[in-house]
Amino acid sequence: MQKSKSVTIFVLIFILVYFLFSQFYLRTLGNLYTYIINPLFFVVMALILLFTIKSPYKTDKYKKSITFYVIVTIISYAIIFLLSGLFLTYGKNPYANTFKGIALNMYSMGLVVVCIEYIRYKLINNVFKNDQKIIFLLIVVIFTMRDIPFNTLVNSLNIYFLFKTIFVTIIPSAIRNILFTYIAIYTDYKPAIIYQLIMYLVYWLPPVLPNSPWVFTSIMDILFPLILFLYCMYEVSSRDKLHLYRLSNPLEPKGLIPLTACIVLIIWFAIGIFPIKPIGIASGSMMPTLYIGDLVIIRKCNANNIKEDDIIEYQRKDFSVIHRVVEKYQKDGETFFITKGDNNSSPDSEPVSEQKLKGKVVLRIPYLAMPTIWIDALSGRQAYVDVETGNY
Repeated sequence: MQKSKSVTIFVLIFILVYFLFSQFYLRTLGNLYTYIINPLFFVVMALILLFTIKSPYKTDKYKKSITFYVIVTIISYAIIFLLSGLFLTYGKNPYANTFKGIALNMYSMGLVVVCIEYIRYKLINNVFKNDQKIIFLLIVVIFTMRDIPFNTLVNSLNIYFLFKTIFVTIIPSAIRNILFTYIAIYTDYKPAIIYQLIMYLVYWLPPVLPNSPWVFTSIMDILFPLILFLYCMYEVSSRDKLHLYRLSNPLEPKGLIPLTACIVLIIWFAIGIFPIKPIGIASGSMMPTLYIGDLVIIRKCNANNIKEDDIIEYQRKDFSVIHRVVEKYQKDGETFFITKGDNNSSPDSEPVSEQKLKGKVVLRIPYLAMPTIWIDALSGRQAYVDVETGNY
């Protein structure tokens, strides 16, 4: 079959209909969908395109270097992600990492990845160069829609969940699809398959995984494919002055290294890997010393470094409290603190043991945490504080 824009668009629309039907109905079928319907659909689609669309002629001009970039990127991701558990603590791997569990995951997810990337490769190369930009856009949008939990979004009218979905699912998925579609134009489907299968194994094989906050994984999932995409564009642009997505001034990849390092350091600072970390003030119990929306810097320390009148952070139930120490004493060889909010009429209802101590306030930056407070307020996640009694 000759290249055909209309055939490609028809196939994409058919895939889009399947994605939407899956979201609102097929996924409710559970294992029947996961292990039979979904893999079978993509296998059949890949076979149809294998026999109906002629494979394009490809040179190995970029394949070796782009494949190298892919492997280096995903290994770097794996190292940073897995080692982050040394600072964030580890938890039991939720995936079945027995041989049977990995085999089932590889069948239900790995097989689908292989077929999808082959389908992407066939479709993006089934049109002429002047039509590739519109098909590129359609592929990115439709394949990103596959990852969006429409059914959950419709049933959960929650601003926080929407915000989290955008940064955890939609943006990372869109960047990955841009990357994989670009790679499919200049090499083939294999580098994208390598990227995704290694990523799956990073999550499936270890017995434990880092207890990473979603902000950390979100930035990692955005940052690494984005940098890989820029590397691939630089590689193609610097060697082919007539290619479809030429950069007028291609960015030297070495310039990305300092930027990447800075972003990683900011992430680690935000999640508390370093001895200091930022915390947003969500209540008025410490007014007028600390106001709602203020950002405070907490320095990790032990009980010996705390004295009366210090403002400390301690753990209480499922949230942190930042109050002033009004008394420090020892009992049975253990240090305890009596704490009180400056705006509260009485001390907190329970003494704070040294095991619950997380650090003390060393710096206040007015109102810098206000955006975070607004998001928490919209999501209904803010902890209730009784300012008069100090009870939570």
